[in-house]
Formats: sequence, structure tokens, C-alpha cells
Amino acid sequence: MRHLIRAFTLVEILIAISLLGVLTLLLSRLFNSAASATSMSGKRMESEGQIRPLFDRMATDVAQMAKRADLDFYGKGTPGSGAMTGNDRIAFFSMVPGDYPSTGSESPFSVIAYKVNSSEAAANSAVYTRLQRMARGLLMNGDSSSINDGPIAFMPVNISTVWATVSTNAATDSKYEVAGPQVFRFEYYYLLTNGNVSTTPWDPLLPGHTGPAGMRDVAAIVAAVATLDSRSRVLLTNSQVATISGTLVDYAPGNGPGWLLTQWQNALNAPTNASVQAIPRSIIAGIRVYERHFYLAPTPQ
Repeated sequence: MRHLIRAFTLVEILIAISLLGVLTLLLSRLFNSAASATSMSGKRMESEGQIRPLFDRMATDVAQMAKRADLDFYGKGTPGSGAMTGNDRIAFFSMVPGDYPSTGSESPFSVIAYKVNSSEAAANSAVYTRLQRMARGLLMNGDSSSINDGPIAFMPVNISTVWATVSTNAATDSKYEVAGPQVFRFEYYYLLTNGNVSTTPWDPLLPGHTGPAGMRDVAAIVAAVATLDSRSRVLLTNSQVATISGTLVDYAPGNGPGWLLTQWQNALNAPTNASVQAIPRSIIAGIRVYERHFYLAPTPQ
């Protein structure tokens, strides 16, 4: 009796191979998508893990600001601060602990300052294009041999006269420390007590209000930052980081809260700069932008 032996035809084998190839491709894409999502999630968690303590630190510094008319405030819109295009700078007296001199009676005041370092001398260091903070503890007046040792400086002496490095990003100062290693862009503006936002820390509509005067007209400082995670940063040159920073516009007067972050996100989503367009989208997509209101303590009546 003859037994029939069945085998796969060439067509069936080709179909099976094609199906296997399709399944392999789908699984590969699935794994790649999962890996990409995991990587992006990790970058977001890393950024947010550093932004929270930074914002908490800034909130404490601003809330404890010494709001006195005889104490200087160095910030956007104040005399001698310049245009502040690009990364902003800020410095003020605050009742938070600082780095005090080794001898002398410590006062309750410190000079607090924030800026993004752009010193060419620090181009190859860990501080370059990163947000730095200075907390210089001050001595009681009369207990210091030099004004640079850090006594309380009352008006008309300005902060930038005594501590000149607060007035430029292009200078390195050992009193500064890296507070935001991921932050490469720093911008801020003021929320006034009348509800308006401004690039000057006073209300020009009020008679005689032409200066900070103890920040009497300011309810909050609204700060925006852009961050770049550590894994993405090592893939970029200093020049590329500076180019990305330059595409994130300054705050424009007349616009409300949220406008600045929208402009930054739009610039990242659809960059017009050819150098930024050449950077892998996976790196640009990992840049995070944040904004927060830092409220000052109410002015005593």
C-alpha cells in the first residue's frame, strides 16, 4: 500500500518566512519604542528630581528676602543691571544662612545670587553653562577689616559694587556653587502687587515709584528654567549648548505667565536654527522647561 508523503510547498515556505520577518520587525519596533519610552521617562525623572530641590531652595531664599529700602536689590530692570539679554542674573539680601568668613560675628543676613556661568575660563569645567548660587554670609558691621570680607552693605552702596561678579555671567567666583547642574537657561520677571507682570521691580503707575524701594510693589519673582539631563549633555559640545540656549527667547514685556514657556517649547519643537536642527531629535526632546512663582513675604504696613 502506497503512503502519500506531504511536504511544504515553496510558496508556503516563502509565506512563513515573510510572516516571521514581519513579526520580527514588529517585535523589534515594540522593543525599541519601549526602550525609548523608558529612556525619556528616566530623563524626565532625573530632571524633575533636580528641579524640585532647586526650586525649594529658591523659594526659601526669596521668601526670606530682606525687604528694606536701605538694602540694595540687584535684578532685571534695576539701575546698572544692563539689558540682561540671554541668561539673567539676580542678587539680594536674605535672612538665610550662608558661607561666613572664618572669624567675626555672623549677622543674620547673606547675599544670595543666581546666574548661569558663561566664563570662557571655565569652559572645560563642571560649572560652565550651569546655574550657580552664591550664599555669602555677612558679618555684623564693625566686625570686619574690609568691606569685601562681607559686612552688611547699606544704600547707597550697591551689591554689584562690593561683589562685582554678580553683575556678569562671564566671571567665575569661588563663592558660587553649582545649584542646578542641569539648568542651562535662566530667565525671570516680576509679578507686581497690582496683578500686572513687569520687567522692572516696581509699579511705574504709582507716583514716586521709580526704584525697588524694598520690593514694595513686587508680589513674586517668576522664574523659568530649561534643563538638559546629564546623559544628553555629554553628547553635546559647549557651543551646541550655548546655541540651544540662544534660541530660547527673553521674556517680552506685556506677556503674562506661561507665555515664556510656550515660546521656549515651540522653539524646541520646531527649531529654525540650522545648528539646532542638526542635533539629534532625541536630545532636543529631552530638554525640559519649567516655570514657578516665588512669592516674597508681605511688606509690613
